[in-house]
Amino acid sequence: MQTSNTTDSFIYALALKSIKGLGNRSIARLHNHFKSFSHVFEANAAQLASVDISSTIIRQIHTFDFSSLEYIYDWLGKPYTHVLAIDNPLYPPQLKEIYDPPAVIFAVGDISLLTKPQIAIVGTRNPSPQGLHNTAMFSQQICEHGLAVTSGLAAGVDGEAHRAAISCKGHTIAVAGTGLNRVYPAKHRELAHQIARKGLIISENFPDDPIHHGSFPQRNRIIAGLSLAVLVVEAAAKSGSLITAQSAIDEGREVFALPGSIHSPLSKGCHKLIKQGAKLVESIDDILEGLTIVAKRQIDNNKQSIALEPTMQALLDTIDYEVTPLDTIVSRNQSSVDQVVNHLLQLELDGYIINSSGGYIRQSS
Repeated sequence: MQTSNTTDSFIYALALKSIKGLGNRSIARLHNHFKSFSHVFEANAAQLASVDISSTIIRQIHTFDFSSLEYIYDWLGKPYTHVLAIDNPLYPPQLKEIYDPPAVIFAVGDISLLTKPQIAIVGTRNPSPQGLHNTAMFSQQICEHGLAVTSGLAAGVDGEAHRAAISCKGHTIAVAGTGLNRVYPAKHRELAHQIARKGLIISENFPDDPIHHGSFPQRNRIIAGLSLAVLVVEAAAKSGSLITAQSAIDEGREVFALPGSIHSPLSKGCHKLIKQGAKLVESIDDILEGLTIVAKRQIDNNKQSIALEPTMQALLDTIDYEVTPLDTIVSRNQSSVDQVVNHLLQLELDGYIINSSGGYIRQSS
């Protein structure tokens, strides 16, 4: 089984996610109160009721059949599959900040990309030739500046953003509206496989979940939550891309929009955003200059990481932003203790990590 979790504690988060009537915010409230997902299942009825949990849900918690989740272990047996509960150190901190972060993320691909600075590119499913050209141009330029391109795997602008990032050997993250055993739209099946091999696909849905009412707004909030900013290329006046932009605004992220012809229906959404305060974009410089100080600092930190040689970067990527024991680091690297210790010393001298009681802590700046 390949999983980023050091224990099977994520299965308790999945159990809570499976319970009808428990949403992300309720699950977060339970975790905050009981300090771990496993402790929720050890609590008695009175303790659960004290966290404003109904008797119906309490009964479901106490009678939950964990064997119903055994198929998750089979899914995790596939290459490059991961399950991250929100208490996992590898869970993206940017996403954790939003109003209702997913309690659990399923992923296929390079999980380290979740902590990489990202710019989302979204837009219409039926772009103009100029819209496709602009999408590819900005996607490639974003990658050239060391950022990942995040989008929703949809037809049109989304798919072109992913393809352009792959073509220039950049990094791309796709947020799916279905479970990861499915691909929507079906014509993007090969693209999804390419992203899984060369980037990352994530979803908050169980692997076999189909499209359902609300899939896309839920997906769009994750796209916005992962990203430093959202770029809208082309969008009609009532485009779903505006939901992503609004999610970004709600979470205090930057929104950028490309202007277009006043006669084009596909420019109406972008012009609406610009009227509402989105930054008008003509070049990649407009995006880089328009980012907040915090976002720019994240990009600078990422550039510092890129400067490391591959062996050192690989080692750094196995160290969490909280205390990581030496034996855990050695296990993750599959190297000798002496070799790891020597490299850790160099990372410490260079300011990438701190040697703390019980292990090492990765520095965020």
